[in-house]
Amino acid sequence: MNHPNSILKFSLGLKSLSFDVDSQHIYLEQGLGFINSKSINNGVIDELAIEKMIYFIEEIIESKPLRNLKISGVAVTSDAAMTQLSELFFSAKKQIGRIELEHGFNDFIERLSYYTNQVAPDQLYIFTYFVFVREMMHHLRVEEIQVR
Repeated sequence: MNHPNSILKFSLGLKSLSFDVDSQHIYLEQGLGFINSKSINNGVIDELAIEKMIYFIEEIIESKPLRNLKISGVAVTSDAAMTQLSELFFSAKKQIGRIELEHGFNDFIERLSYYTNQVAPDQLYIFTYFVFVREMMHHLRVEEIQVR
């Protein structure tokens, strides 16, 4: 059953990830910190780190419980990291579409050192967050993210 109101509510934290659709709740005890520990060497986000992030994030997203979610195409979050990303890449918009997100992501990849220098070293996880959101849009067929 795919209800039009099957909105994905998600929260991506350093220690855990959570996803809710209708009455389904998925909680994963591997968060962005785990992905970072597997991807980033010497606190530097480069192309290799992003490739590794994508690999680990795909492993998480392709895992059974997430794959089976029926999502209407809209995802919402109130994560501070999404607000920060929106300010960095999307003029602080509260709704970000898939194409717009992809443009922002490509800009990020082309200007990695510029963007990673825009945030404090302990805030680098917001880029892991960005990679996760992008992969979520691809693999879970999310068309729009709303920041609440």
